[in-house]
Amino acid sequence: MEKAFIIAKREIKSYFVSPTAYIIIGLFLLISGFIYYVTLLSSGVAEVRGFLLNMCFTFMMLSPILTMRLLSEEKKLGTLEFLYTSPIKVSDIVIGKYLGALLLYLVITLFFLQFPLYLVLFSKPDLGSILTSLLGFLLNGCACIAIGLFASSLSENQLIAAVVGMISVLFFWIIGWVSGLSPGGVGNFFASLSLIKPLENLSKGVINAEDIFYYSALIFFFLFITIKRLEWKRW
Repeated sequence: MEKAFIIAKREIKSYFVSPTAYIIIGLFLLISGFIYYVTLLSSGVAEVRGFLLNMCFTFMMLSPILTMRLLSEEKKLGTLEFLYTSPIKVSDIVIGKYLGALLLYLVITLFFLQFPLYLVLFSKPDLGSILTSLLGFLLNGCACIAIGLFASSLSENQLIAAVVGMISVLFFWIIGWVSGLSPGGVGNFFASLSLIKPLENLSKGVINAEDIFYYSALIFFFLFITIKRLEWKRW
């Protein structure tokens, strides 16, 4: 794990020496402020559910920009082959890349905290639902980054990686709508794959083991197949 942390440190530095981090943070805050005004200030209701879902969707659309270069750039520059020949496990590479992107996401989350803080300072919202909503925002972002990292492993072209990543995260969002159109067990199966259901539960202040397991399984699955994808390419 020590080598993974070294890679993560390198990744977070690379974000801030390029315009990427500043563009993502700026875009997210701009969109957040607009949605905050539309969904909360204009309605006059101190309720975070709609705001949370909109902001999770916004980050989903921005997350491929954050992750597209993680492995694609290494492949294009040929530095991934160098990492293969070094005494570093493929799992360390993947986890290190993931943690680097995750650290930037935590910085974005720190900026995002100002919006629920305004609610607490100037109104009397349900504090429990705000805390669980923040948990949902964090977990949703962690899952999107894992999906985007896998997309980045598929091509050395960053644009292709971003498009594949966006289509992938959209799939897990849209399938929640499809579940409502499908009968019985099929609909329930689609709903179990959707990012929307656990977010709705958390935005209502409900924490259950099923939702936490869903996010954990989704993150583990995409990190696992990313590792297997790179190991296959290595040999």
